Amino acid sequence: MDKIARRSSLHAFLPLELRSISIETWTEREPPAKPPNPDFLLSARVPMNPNAWSGRDYRLQENITTSGRHKFVPLPRISHQNRANPIRVSLMKVIPMEKTHSDHVEELHHDVSQSKGWLTWRVAANILVVGFSWGLYGYDSSFVSPVLSLPLFIQKYQDHGTAFTATNLNLLVSVPLIGAAIGSFASIWMQSRMGRKRSLLSAYIFCCVPGSILQLFAPDMAAMVCGRIWNNMGISMLNTISGLYLSEMVPSHARARAIASALIGSSAVSVIAATVVWATEKINDNRQYTIPFTIQVVVPATLAVLTLFVTESPTWLALRGRMDDARCALKTIRNNNMDLIEAEMRALLALVENAKAREDVHFWDILSKPNIKRTLIAGASLSVSQVGGQILVLLYSTVMLVQSGVEDPFLITVIIYLAYFLGGCVGPILLDKVGRRPTALGGFTILFLLDIAIAGLASSGLTTDSERLGLASLFIIFGFFNALVFQSLLLLLPAELPSARLREATASWSMFWSYVTAIVTTFVIPHITEHIGAQADFVFAGCMLIIILGTYLYLPETKDRTLAEIEEMYTTKVAAWKWKGHKCSILQEVQAPSGESA
Repeated sequence: MDKIARRSSLHAFLPLELRSISIETWTEREPPAKPPNPDFLLSARVPMNPNAWSGRDYRLQENITTSGRHKFVPLPRISHQNRANPIRVSLMKVIPMEKTHSDHVEELHHDVSQSKGWLTWRVAANILVVGFSWGLYGYDSSFVSPVLSLPLFIQKYQDHGTAFTATNLNLLVSVPLIGAAIGSFASIWMQSRMGRKRSLLSAYIFCCVPGSILQLFAPDMAAMVCGRIWNNMGISMLNTISGLYLSEMVPSHARARAIASALIGSSAVSVIAATVVWATEKINDNRQYTIPFTIQVVVPATLAVLTLFVTESPTWLALRGRMDDARCALKTIRNNNMDLIEAEMRALLALVENAKAREDVHFWDILSKPNIKRTLIAGASLSVSQVGGQILVLLYSTVMLVQSGVEDPFLITVIIYLAYFLGGCVGPILLDKVGRRPTALGGFTILFLLDIAIAGLASSGLTTDSERLGLASLFIIFGFFNALVFQSLLLLLPAELPSARLREATASWSMFWSYVTAIVTTFVIPHITEHIGAQADFVFAGCMLIIILGTYLYLPETKDRTLAEIEEMYTTKVAAWKWKGHKCSILQEVQAPSGESA
């Protein structure tokens, strides 16, 4: 039978962008002595019947099959089903025999992890919109501290005194985090059923906007607390979703920067929030606090509209078996760069194959023996950041500065959040260029020294202007390094460390415990600072020592690693300090689907 007899039929089943490839086929008895095309080979398998051509599929045995001096390696399969004559078409890459298997694996790794041309305007727009979902967290956490010190706000919701009592501070800061803890678990169901995009929309529309409106028009403390619980539930959903979403939008070598864009957006909004309250503090009517709350309504409403135009996550689609939709999503955000799309599709297929081996998973599998280490490490940054000093220096910054007698505490708060923003910009670059481990270890050591310095200075009594200025300066420096390390890692680790099928569950678990930790610390800190002020940082310094030790022992180096490689290294139990030089073989050719026959 003529070896190109089926050429025209096969050609019809190819995507438009592949139809220009020269198609050569052969019979079982006549394998090619050399590649029919210097770059690609197209093979087909069809039923054995008198009217159908039968081609030899080179993937059947070892998936890398030699012919002459070449290897034929499968790329993502293109399938076409027809009742009378089902045909499967496979695009295969030709690799000279001189290349070793490790060379091939390295090539595939390089294709997906060091790809060029991925940053298009569509990707940038998606990253910007999704990243700014964390802006609501930044706004809420940064405007609360100065708002709680506004005289007219205190007068309306407490009726007496010049500062909120510790009990009322707990109602306004700690209790709303219960809603956040609930939202972190609700996001698991939402993402599993609805996807990343529609989950973001739901959080905006059903939680953040109505919760913010209730806060704006709250007639009393009870309504204000209810509005804050409602809003924090939505914020928690957004925080849980956005890290995974961003990690799935970009190649592995840019993952830290993409995820950190959310925190950069959050930090930028924090500066805006602190500046707004600093400006409105000079107004002598209820606009002093209603203007900040009005902005809190406008931001989620605007982001909800912009989210309508973002692209669904290709990884989420692939893990649900929607490979065609995943390819379409990649075409949209990669601007039809076919080389890059095929490289990423290979990585997605490898990830899906690993996930299939673990299809029957349940939420509590994150605590099973094979996964518990990954779960704890992935969520550690979110929780331990609460006990590293940021609650004192950031959340209660204005309150602490007022208690310490620092001049113009509202302006100092703005500067703290500006430094926080700058640290959030620098951190992701260091994570991608220098690595996760060296950045974390160096940054945590600096934070430990700053905690000691802040507590030590506070112990002196802060009786002079220079001492109070020194305390304010240390707060500013702490804000920079806290964002550089903790804030850059807290979304990255839950997005890249968990196994494929447990990513949503692990992210939700991490967010839940971060809010539990925050509830405890925000409840305790006001009572401690009433007695010892900023000397409480001695406690946080002790926590930082434990964090440094844990980081050295358990934080792996995931710089430039694909999700499939991370999966393999955890499966083979590579020690955290050995990840940097470890060679992986997971990105080899995708296995032929079981049950298919030649």
